Amino acid sequence: MDLPFLLQDIGEQANNARWRTLLWGACDTPARQKRRIINNITANRRIKMNKYKEKMVFKGQWLFLILLCCVVMTACMNVRKTETIGEAQVSKERFNNKTIAVLPVKVQTALTTDSLLSLRLAVNGKLDDKLREKLTSSKVIDTKKTADLLNNKGKLTSLDELIKTYDNTGVFDKRIVDSLMSTLGCDYIIFSRLKAEKMAVGFVGKGFGASLEVVMIDKTKKELVWGGSGEFKRGGVFGFGTTENNKAADELIRLAFENF
Repeated sequence: MDLPFLLQDIGEQANNARWRTLLWGACDTPARQKRRIINNITANRRIKMNKYKEKMVFKGQWLFLILLCCVVMTACMNVRKTETIGEAQVSKERFNNKTIAVLPVKVQTALTTDSLLSLRLAVNGKLDDKLREKLTSSKVIDTKKTADLLNNKGKLTSLDELIKTYDNTGVFDKRIVDSLMSTLGCDYIIFSRLKAEKMAVGFVGKGFGASLEVVMIDKTKKELVWGGSGEFKRGGVFGFGTTENNKAADELIRLAFENF
């Protein structure tokens, strides 16, 4: 009988654990030793790999929590401001049976005009609706009709001149106001300015910010009768927290007319 098998048979019958170990050691070959060393190295590598995976999972969980906190903080960064320009209280009865012309909103921004086209159109439409809602006894000439009337008379550039003078002096050029009112056949004109910007919030944030100023000018004195402004900002992360144009227009109009 071959010696390794004989030793194996004797070892299996031994009850003493130490004797069994000595018997197996006697038949331990270099090949077995090499295989045992390789198994030990593989086991150690597997242990290290599992520890590395656990560490990466732990770091990933912390990173996720940090990003989640950023999302919550910036998404909650909503700023709303409203302010009355001129007289604090204006009686709506003074506008009964009067004609009010709403000039197209003027956009003042560093962004491209095309990127704000839908927002400007939304503000124009909601501005018309708000005035009809507030002044039910007045005749309202909406922004589209006033633009057509001014364009047909070659006076669209008068809007830019009116804004330029107002920005530089803080007052309205009475000559331009009189010309606009004569062309539109109205008792009051509504003049509005929209400012919009993109905001950066930290290194992963972005958001929307805009303000709308609305003023009413009368035909008699050609001066400001009432004015209101609204400012709306909303932050977000990776596109979350952004605002649709219709919602932004709703919010801006609501804030501007809050005290009217």
